[in-house]
This record gives sequence, structure tokens and C-alpha cells, in this order.
Amino acid sequence: MKKDFINRFLLVFVTVGVFLHIPSAHGQPGEHTAPEWNALGVEYYEAGDWNRALHCFLEAASLVPGNETVQRNLANAYQARAAELADGGDYSSAAQHLEEAIKASPESPLPRVQLGSYFLRMSLVQDAIVRLEEAILLAPENLDAHELLGDAYYQDNDLPSALAQWEFVAKVNPGRAGLRDKLDKGYREDSVEFDFKNLKSRHFTITHDPHTDRGLLRQTLTVLEHAYRDIGRNFGNVYPPTPILVNVYIADDFSRATALGPHVAAIYDGKIRLPVSDGTGGQIPAEELRRRLYHEYTHVVVRYLLAENAPWWFNEGLAETFSNELTPRDAELLHLASSNGGLFPLHSLEATQTELSNGEELRLAYRQSHASVQYLWRRFGAQGLSRMVDALARGISPEKALLQSYKLNYDQLQKESIASVVQSSG
Repeated sequence: MKKDFINRFLLVFVTVGVFLHIPSAHGQPGEHTAPEWNALGVEYYEAGDWNRALHCFLEAASLVPGNETVQRNLANAYQARAAELADGGDYSSAAQHLEEAIKASPESPLPRVQLGSYFLRMSLVQDAIVRLEEAILLAPENLDAHELLGDAYYQDNDLPSALAQWEFVAKVNPGRAGLRDKLDKGYREDSVEFDFKNLKSRHFTITHDPHTDRGLLRQTLTVLEHAYRDIGRNFGNVYPPTPILVNVYIADDFSRATALGPHVAAIYDGKIRLPVSDGTGGQIPAEELRRRLYHEYTHVVVRYLLAENAPWWFNEGLAETFSNELTPRDAELLHLASSNGGLFPLHSLEATQTELSNGEELRLAYRQSHASVQYLWRRFGAQGLSRMVDALARGISPEKALLQSYKLNYDQLQKESIASVVQSSG
């Protein structure tokens, strides 16, 4: 959830109420009265010092339990501190603060909306649904709650319910930023997937066309369960919340549902979307099925750990490293690009591949990312990966995180990784 979206519904109303003077509960000279604690809390709040504001409001609340003004101020301070924690990538602590905000102000929908957004960032979809449905009961016209609940239903594979929420928001605010894209995507998928069936394993739910080969579906579930175990271990025993949703497409359903070209082998956009046709009417080979599933499941884990804090080269490099080996042809391509000064600077591969103008550039970007992460993985292993993930999760910039985790900057990583690939291929 981006900060500007959060700020749209994080509306705070800090007010100083009129209190009767109440002696200190501690009976110590110099202790503040409840009005004084509250006023001091407001000062800290307005200065952006959320922790001190929380301390003051908690002191005031202990002196005048149930006072509406203090409880509202306390809830606002918890919300503000939660937003600060979320900006730093610590959604778990942010969620704990919001649970306290709900206790302080049970009739306010705002902490529930904010909490629902953070639960979605942590892939805790069912928890998000509960809090967002509560928020709508308290504030039926809250558009942020409805849109987020639509997002949650979508991640829960309930497309009709998601569309209903988004359509309500669109009716009230047709020009709402980003909403039309969600609706178009939902309508497109609904036109393809309305009669799809479900098949489940321990950790995955596959939605598929009823004509899909059952043996292929069972094989897909088996490979996914292996990926769940293998890749989870690579990340230090990290396992995202389940069930993880997978859509399997035959014929041209994948391109119709996603509007993506034939160069895209599969995607993860909150669901693993996997085309299993080879373009000639047959099924993709077993090894290609495994490669695609391991690649996309790696993205599941990366998103669970880092949300939007993973640079593109690191995200795709991990997915490639854990699903595939660089070939001699890949090594030759990298060596040639290095010799001709044609490699991309890694900082240019932080954001997204969509800025690349053609397939050859995209192929090179993937190979560079693969080589970079493969080198880090083989030299530093799981401990280095854990340090890097932790740094990125705390909002540290990618190259600084690389320096802290591996003692390498971008230039050093590029030189050493390419040299390693060329040497191993020789």
C-alpha cells in the first residue's frame, strides 16, 4: 500500500478536551494531571513525535479511563506511529499498534481500514477481510474500505465480490485513481474464468478450465508443494500464508485474461498465473512446468517478505537463480555485452523491466540479474540473503543494502558476477 493511498484514509482529529482537575494517580510531586498529559501529548503529536505522544496519552488515559477525547487522541497516535512503522516496512509492528488503536476507539472505522491495508501487504487476506468488513459496518460510505475490501476479495479468489466492491466505489467516484484498471482487469478475467473449477493441495488452490488435463493439474500441485518446501528453506524457512492461489490456463486463455504477449511465460500478480499450452496445442514439457512454477513461487515469497521494497534485478535474479541455470549461451551473451560496454548499470534495473525497449534488452537484463544473484547465492548463501532481505525490508536503498549485506557495491558485483559466469562456462 503506497503512502499516498494510506494518507487518504488516515484522517486524524486531535483535540484537547476540557477536564476536571484530578490529582495524580501516583501521588508523586511534579506528576501531571490528565489535562496536562493530554495537552503535552498533543504537542508531541503535532511535532511528529508519535512515541512521546503515545506515552502522554497513555498517562492521561490511566487517570481518566474512558474519556472520549483522550481515547480518540490515543487512537490517532497509535495510527500515526503505525503509518511510520509501515513506511519503514515493519507491517507486523504497525498492525500491533492498530489493534491498540481499535481498543482505544472501538467506534472508529479508520484504524480498521488502515489495518486491513497492512494485512493485505502481509498477505493475511482473511484477517484483512474481517477488519475491512467491520470498517464498512461502522462507515458504510467509506470508499477506501470498499476498495480495499475489493482487493481482499480479489486476493481470496472471489472475483464477483471484488467487482461488486469496486463497482460501488466507481459509482460514487468514477475518476478514482487506479480503480478503472482494477475493474478492467477483473472484467477481463471474469470473461475467461467464470466457469473455472478448483483443485486443492495442502498449500495451494488451483483454478482451472474444466477441460484441463487432470494429470497435468496433479503434476502442477506436486511441483508447487516441492517449491513451497525448497524455496522456503532457501529463504531460511519462510512460508507465506496459505492457500496460495494459482490460475492455470489452456489455449489462449492466458493472453485473453492478462492482455500480455506471448513472450510472457507466467506471472505473479497476487495469484500465480500459469499458461500450460506450448503454442501448438500441446502441453509444456515437465521441466518447463517446473521452471515456471519455481520462478513464480519465488516471487510469492519475495512479495511476502518485501512487499514493494525489492529491486527488480534482485527479485527476478532470485526467481531465475532458484528455478534455472545459466546456459553457456547465456554466459556468451553476458561476456559479449561486458566486452562491448553494453551491460546495464544495476541501478537502472531497480525499478521495472517495462522501460526496456525490446526483447533483446529484456533478455540481457534478465541474464544480468540472474548472474548477479547467482553469484551472491553461491558465494554467501542463505545468511547473505537473509541480511539483504532484512535490509531491504527496513527500507534501505538497494545498493546500500547490498553494501551492508555483502560488502559489495553495484560496480563490484557486476564485475565479479560476470567474471564468475565466464569462468564457470569456460
